[in-house]
Amino acid sequence: MKKIVFLPLDERPCNYLYPDYIGKISGSDVVLVPRKLMGNFKQPADIEGIWEWTKNETADADVLIVSMDLFLYGGIVPSRLHHFSEEVCAGRIERLKLLKEENPNLKIYAFQLITRAPARDGSGEEPDYYENYGYRIFRYGVLRDKEKLQLISEEERAEKARIEKEVPKEVLEDFLNRRAVNFNNNKHSIDLLAEGVLDFLIIPLDDCREHGYAPAERRMLASHARSRNLFSKVYFYPGADETGCTLLARAINEVGQKPPSVYVDYSSIRGKYQIPSYEDRSIGETVQYQLLAAGCGIAETSAEADAVLAVNPPTVFSLRLEKELVTDEVFLESERNFHALVERMRKYLNRGQICGVADCAIPNMADRALMQFLYEQDLLDKIDAYAGWNTSSNTLGTVIAHISACCSLKKGVKSPVSKEFLFFRYLEDWGYMGEVRREVTKGLGEIDPGIHALDLGNKEPEVRTVVKEKLEEFRQHYFPQEKRDFDLRMPWNRMFEVEITLK
Repeated sequence: MKKIVFLPLDERPCNYLYPDYIGKISGSDVVLVPRKLMGNFKQPADIEGIWEWTKNETADADVLIVSMDLFLYGGIVPSRLHHFSEEVCAGRIERLKLLKEENPNLKIYAFQLITRAPARDGSGEEPDYYENYGYRIFRYGVLRDKEKLQLISEEERAEKARIEKEVPKEVLEDFLNRRAVNFNNNKHSIDLLAEGVLDFLIIPLDDCREHGYAPAERRMLASHARSRNLFSKVYFYPGADETGCTLLARAINEVGQKPPSVYVDYSSIRGKYQIPSYEDRSIGETVQYQLLAAGCGIAETSAEADAVLAVNPPTVFSLRLEKELVTDEVFLESERNFHALVERMRKYLNRGQICGVADCAIPNMADRALMQFLYEQDLLDKIDAYAGWNTSSNTLGTVIAHISACCSLKKGVKSPVSKEFLFFRYLEDWGYMGEVRREVTKGLGEIDPGIHALDLGNKEPEVRTVVKEKLEEFRQHYFPQEKRDFDLRMPWNRMFEVEITLK
């Protein structure tokens, strides 16, 4: 059994609990950074403590999976807030060389985000000034990128000049200077890949668009990779919180005799070519990146595959559901054919193939229409993996990692931990995000008029109680056979996510 040392992006369940499940399903020895060393939202992790812990644990390890954002800045949110110099960061990056010197057999898989710039005002996970200037800072990045590509119109030039006058100089400088430091750190990691210190590197684009800071930096980083003859070896694609699981899947798949061959099926033909929210390319392209990054093969036909990834992609209509059409109605739209998908899924399952469902139709929640179909067709406990949370890439990476863990077992063997993780996904992605969250959020004013979805104040225990009651009602309705109790909490004192602990 290989020892895999795991440095997660941050302390949230998606980055800390999900990899733990994936490791246990596959039977791998995954050693996670102790929680006491991890941060909490805007409070960075204990960077020096994590370094000392990592040195000790990697001395006899086979693989190190490292989030460079944790290693350098203390987590994903601190990566957007820090004031570390390039010299300090360079010293931390160089530490990875020491690990390789002390254990030459250690493989190091790293991921390092291209910093995001959300298209909205709001300082929840950003610097305080993003509350007032966030959208204009975002637009400035879009306009700079279009100007560089000679795609900017005269109207947009005027908008860029107006933003330069409206946003205080010190605000824009702070934002751009931090991006410059982070960008140079990304280049430094590419250099470590060239030197053989890193064995594999993913540079995901966090919350990106077609134009802006992230795609501009991606092009420059790709050029730097080309200068080191690594143009084809560094992976650039949309993602963030799922990437640790992706690299864990890669480590698991490399242990087997051959990588699992995965066939991709879609509930919507047109949806395969749709660009999801918060991403810069069609989902059909991202799926291929995600599979290859995880160390999977891509099957040309379903018959030759070890596993099937059934993707419920976004469509123009489904993306409207996130904001414009949020109601209690369950929509069956014309561009999605669940009847045909379910028939094909039955065929895959009857062949004994592993089958996972990536529910990417609606950002940050399950597609209630799809879930009702799977429920009525009695397939919820037949499939092997499911996810439907946050961005399309977050969902894809989680399901592909779960599929990989299942494929690592002997044919026909079903892990009880895998079934637990599947139920966990249903509770969180469908139960909480798709059914309970909106209802409880609407009633927050009855608990306390001073709280809101992004800040529960000191009322988190009361909100948590209401969420658990509603989630228990969901469990009793859809999963009466599951008698397992659970605890929960709101990790960053907000409604956006929930941490569920199954008993």
